[in-house]
Amino acid sequence: MKGKNSKAYPVGGSRTAMLIGAVAALTALRISVATDGAFNENEAFLSLCAAHPAGAYIEGAAGVPLLLALLKTLGISGVVALRWISPLALLPLSWAVWWIGRRVAPHRHAVALWAVLGVNLLPPVTLASLVMNGAMIMATLLLLSVVAGWHAALARGSATIGAWALFGVTLAVSTLFWQPVGWLLPVAAAFRFLNEGGKGFPWKGLVAACGLLLIGWIAPLGWNARHDWVGWSSVAAGFDAITIGSRSLSLGLLVALCGVITPFLVRLAYVARGWAVAVILVGGMMALGSGLMLLVPSVIPSAFPSPIGVQGIGGIAEEVLSLRKARPDAKGERSFLIASTPGLAALLGSEIRVDYPERPGAPPVFAAESPSLSSSYALWPSYPDAVAAGVVDTLYTEEKSASPFLGRNALYITTETKEELPQTITGAFGAVGLLKELPITWNGRPVTILIYQCEDYRTLSL
Repeated sequence: MKGKNSKAYPVGGSRTAMLIGAVAALTALRISVATDGAFNENEAFLSLCAAHPAGAYIEGAAGVPLLLALLKTLGISGVVALRWISPLALLPLSWAVWWIGRRVAPHRHAVALWAVLGVNLLPPVTLASLVMNGAMIMATLLLLSVVAGWHAALARGSATIGAWALFGVTLAVSTLFWQPVGWLLPVAAAFRFLNEGGKGFPWKGLVAACGLLLIGWIAPLGWNARHDWVGWSSVAAGFDAITIGSRSLSLGLLVALCGVITPFLVRLAYVARGWAVAVILVGGMMALGSGLMLLVPSVIPSAFPSPIGVQGIGGIAEEVLSLRKARPDAKGERSFLIASTPGLAALLGSEIRVDYPERPGAPPVFAAESPSLSSSYALWPSYPDAVAAGVVDTLYTEEKSASPFLGRNALYITTETKEELPQTITGAFGAVGLLKELPITWNGRPVTILIYQCEDYRTLSL
């Protein structure tokens, strides 16, 4: 008996060592692939949001922009520096998956090990680890919140209050990245009550966790209250949104769901032979998909964030600035800049430094005006805003206000042909003409950027 046990421990230790080696190798490969590309539009937009700190944004919670703002104050910026974050964030997520696996199958250590390896080979996890759109950070914090809540529900004796306080701190931090995470608190309390009943219920710990969660909710709830709860109405795609068919999904939530479910699937494969075949086949296909993403990133669909990013945007920015300088309007004023999408506006804004005295605090490149709150650009100073004194109307005693850009020219940067131009451009300017066509590479695919000159801004007719 003693001899058998003495041989069992090295086997378990060798499996763990092999798992650690595999995860380390995957992490190194992910960092190499991630840091070899350029910013994509989601990353550029998040960096722009970081320059406008707030309690929340139309696209979601404020955690990632605030994190990027903090890193920038520490001198950490640029695609190479920021792309390290997601691969490294996957390491604590892997630990959380291992922890759940150990609780799901306490007598089968291999379940936890295979669960960790399986999660690391899932395509959604690989995709989130190659870019910095906040998905991996969100997923990691959600998994850590699940672990903290599970641990608090199982805590006994003098460690109870500390465990619930730790759970509260985790929820308070996580709510800055996904606001509804607070629902885990009543779930953990219900789990504790169903297992142990009302006797010895940790009321003090629950109150402490609730208080800490409320502290984390102050900033996002305050921001949403001031903006008619727009952050809760899904009027814009989230920072980490991906499109599958006609549906938009949160990549962070998808990764978190993978982390929670995988240990249970692995355990099911151990106890049900029929399930084992299905799990192995599906897992093999998933691993193949992840391998292709890592070795050939250009296979990533255009609807998904890619580590390749947008290459050549610096040349577009130089051309835009050259045209802006060479083509002033009749009054000698230089054109203001508009891009067709928030992502393209953010990409150009990361390469362009333009100040508009008429609208202090405005981004260097405006997003085209929209009748809906389709992005956080709607909350920042913009060219359609009526803030300057307009023409005095003798029929009214009050002076009207108007956009300070009335009568000015603009450069509109887009991928749209002349026939595809939106009414918000063709109807808001006296004349629109094509100036330049320039090629760039967008997530590994050739794209043509078109620059239009738009003359005599007169606002959009109602």
